[in-house]
Amino acid sequence: MPTLRFRTAQLFFLSCTLGLMSSLPCSAANVEVDCSNQNGPFPSITAALNTLDLLGPHVITVRGVCHENVTIAQRDRLTIQSFPGHVATIENAASPAGITLLVAGSHNITLSGLVVQGGAIALYVTAASSAVTLQNSVVQNSLGDGLDMDMQSEMLMQNSAIRNNSATGLFVADASHLTMATYPTQRIRISGNGFGGNGNGNSGLAIDGSLVQLNFGVITIDGNAGPGISMDGGRLQFYGGTHDAPGVIENNNVGLTMTDAASATLWNAYVIRNNGSVGISATGSSSVTFYPGADDSGQENVSISGHSFAGVDISQSSSATLYGAQIFRNGSSNNGGGGITVSGSSLTIGAGASVSNNTGAGILMSVKGDLTMFDTTVSNNTEQGVLETNLSGGGFYQPLTFSHNGGGSLVCDDFSVAFGDAASISGIDCKNITSASKQRPSFKIPKAH
Repeated sequence: MPTLRFRTAQLFFLSCTLGLMSSLPCSAANVEVDCSNQNGPFPSITAALNTLDLLGPHVITVRGVCHENVTIAQRDRLTIQSFPGHVATIENAASPAGITLLVAGSHNITLSGLVVQGGAIALYVTAASSAVTLQNSVVQNSLGDGLDMDMQSEMLMQNSAIRNNSATGLFVADASHLTMATYPTQRIRISGNGFGGNGNGNSGLAIDGSLVQLNFGVITIDGNAGPGISMDGGRLQFYGGTHDAPGVIENNNVGLTMTDAASATLWNAYVIRNNGSVGISATGSSSVTFYPGADDSGQENVSISGHSFAGVDISQSSSATLYGAQIFRNGSSNNGGGGITVSGSSLTIGAGASVSNNTGAGILMSVKGDLTMFDTTVSNNTEQGVLETNLSGGGFYQPLTFSHNGGGSLVCDDFSVAFGDAASISGIDCKNITSASKQRPSFKIPKAH
């Protein structure tokens, strides 16, 4: 069967080239759709698609609000766009609600200047579709998820918004690949999703075993009912903004939650604030890394603030590497949190990082937690600067600044240990200080350009 399909495609292409199949449309076409004029040549996108062959290239330019459910299946080299300076809308017309815009098994598809709204899913990209581009568009008001990708599909999103969908705003699954905002001034916004509906949860962005990458644009993920970003495996790589125009993850239930060996790397400037209980939660052998920005101003960093339990919570054999992170105003005096909590996991922090003004301990280590700290300031936390408990261990390497922490600078229980330059820290209360090498480990800290 695969051979037959291939030979059929060859024959169709040859016939189009030679003009042997005059009954079938074979040439490229640019057509206009006016959904406000039912007497026009093409009163709907579907009507226009029915006149076009599958190979393209074709351009459909749309005017008005199209009340229809559009399917793009097994097509190549197709653009659906609004008239210049205008926005065209595709709105679910099915009852019960269906998929408003479906892209299945198609390639080189561009969707530009569109509002895709309503439906059980507003926009669904599936069946190994590739080179699908969504630009200058809005996906909104779905009864379920806003935009779903699965079955190893690939998509580029530029200067677009995913908002006010009842379930997950953007769901990327099944080894799919989403790339966002490839120009520095473009901003992706994922907001107001997850306040009802029966889709894939209530996150702004949900990643399930897939790759999501932000390339040198800026993103805002805010006001979602659940996590701003949730990861069940998969990889997240965000190249953020500048100190004056950072990426923003705020006012969600949690900022970023990770499990099942998920991996996240954030470069440049991000503001993660006021996301309910935790800014970043990593469990189940997951890892999160922050890298500083490209310039030498010292201002491009990640700040994590305003969370009721902790800024960063690492557990279950997970790891965090926080270079240049500023973690402040997190925690509560009633729940044992603070700036950073590490349980059965590892934390490396340095390169100008700061953990300050948190309610609770600056860094709380427990259950064989492992800490490496260098070039870090820990100050003005209401309890200990660093508290090690339950067989935890910490390596401390100058330069370090500990000051004005309510419970002392570094405190260890009887079963935890400190080494490196720990003995040089003032206000230390740790009887198990080993004679391990004081030479700081070598860390390679790349910068994104």
